[in-house]
Amino acid sequence: MKLLKQNEAGWKYELNQNEGILLRMLVAEFPLTAATAVKIARTGADAKSAERERLLNESLAQHRLEVKKQAGKLLAANLKAGEAGWRLSLSAKEREVLLQLLNDIRVESWHALGEPEDLDTLPPHPSETDLRHHNLMQLAGYFEYTIVEG
Repeated sequence: MKLLKQNEAGWKYELNQNEGILLRMLVAEFPLTAATAVKIARTGADAKSAERERLLNESLAQHRLEVKKQAGKLLAANLKAGEAGWRLSLSAKEREVLLQLLNDIRVESWHALGEPEDLDTLPPHPSETDLRHHNLMQLAGYFEYTIVEG
């Protein structure tokens, strides 16, 4: 994936055949895991605290669904197949949505792997699930880096 052009209108990238397919696959994978319930307070849960947590968790779940919808629409409208690969055009808002989704995939995969300090090394006897999460984390990181650094 390489940056072709950047101006006030946005960014244009060129992706090879595999990159286009993999980017679509990453968006389709989101969310990787069920949302983890957020706790507002560490201590006892009073009625007001429990209600705030419920509302916060509903809001976060709705936000995840909205990000997935936006990213799916974004790729459907802005990722176009060509003879040699794919072209991706992004406005500033679309770029932010895609980066948010990629980062969520990367963080979810990292959590699923047990939050390792070394992101490049797999555990000694990785399961298929570990391999999947490791590959998704690396792939999301690749796209994030390329989109940010150009």
